[in-house]
Amino acid sequence: MEKLISVVVPIYNQEKWLAQCIESILDQPYQNIEILLIDDGSTDTSFQICEHYNLKDHRVKVVKKTNGGVSSARNTGIIAANGSFITFIDPDDTISYQYFTDLYSLADKNECEVVVCGYTTFPTNKHVVPGFALNKVMTGKELILSSRYVHSNNDLCFSWRYFYNLDTLRKNNSMFNEQLFIGEDVIFNLEVLAKSKRVIAVSESYYKYTINNPESVMRTSYKPQLLNNLSVQYEVRKIVSADNGLNRIKTYRNDLANYNIKNIYALLINNLINKNDKNHYEKEIREIVNSKLVREGLKEIGFSYNCKSIKEYIYFLALKYKIYTIILSVFKKQLTPGNIKNS
Repeated sequence: MEKLISVVVPIYNQEKWLAQCIESILDQPYQNIEILLIDDGSTDTSFQICEHYNLKDHRVKVVKKTNGGVSSARNTGIIAANGSFITFIDPDDTISYQYFTDLYSLADKNECEVVVCGYTTFPTNKHVVPGFALNKVMTGKELILSSRYVHSNNDLCFSWRYFYNLDTLRKNNSMFNEQLFIGEDVIFNLEVLAKSKRVIAVSESYYKYTINNPESVMRTSYKPQLLNNLSVQYEVRKIVSADNGLNRIKTYRNDLANYNIKNIYALLINNLINKNDKNHYEKEIREIVNSKLVREGLKEIGFSYNCKSIKEYIYFLALKYKIYTIILSVFKKQLTPGNIKNS
């Protein structure tokens, strides 16, 4: 008999996308599901759309709560869930026709606590395959270390391409970190995998990820408190890695360091470029350069920074030795490390 799957959809002001998301969940050959629509204090018609589907299909349950962020909404879903397995679907995305059938089959046949799949971007139709070793049952830690670029390849990102055993989550008290508004899924997946004994990753794309939603947090041009959020995420990632022996692996540490310098530092600088008020940008750049995630990343890398041009390497050295005349000059040209080569 097919076991019950809990499907958690955290919702905040997604009236444009929500109906097609719910329809894709309902239109599945795997019928034994409960759909938990968690309305996180929406101010548009999202709640009314949820109520419509609640009346239309008995499998749809609606929870309305005050706004607390996506982590809070997903945690509400974990608490309310009754299934043997649980998955999280974002309200602006859709799933393939075989999403539940195939992921459940993989988990059940292989007795796995976690299944990871590929996804397709919409509207660009790019197929993204996990960087982990594929089609092989292993422990969660083995899976993490099977990707040489687990951080920089974003293999821990996105809870919606992960299919979880709910008993495992509850046994390990796995919840989303409500302090974070970016990267909360990375920390969640890292913690869950590190404690899992049987997991598997597959290349097949069962999820369609919308990348052109202007209301998405990641699409917002300027994000207040971004440095604080990413610093907290980094500290938690270090603690989880240390607790599970992952930071003893040089390639793992080195990839995290490169990710912080190439991706996170660039994200922070780009965020500052998009800030309307640039009166205090010099102070804020110094705060970014002196942040722990940048300082420790530079120390771990040493001089082995992998870049695409001599200009980018000079910038790396300027960052390493805090030569602010170069750093500020590059910022004024509205360049981030990845596109310095084009200047």
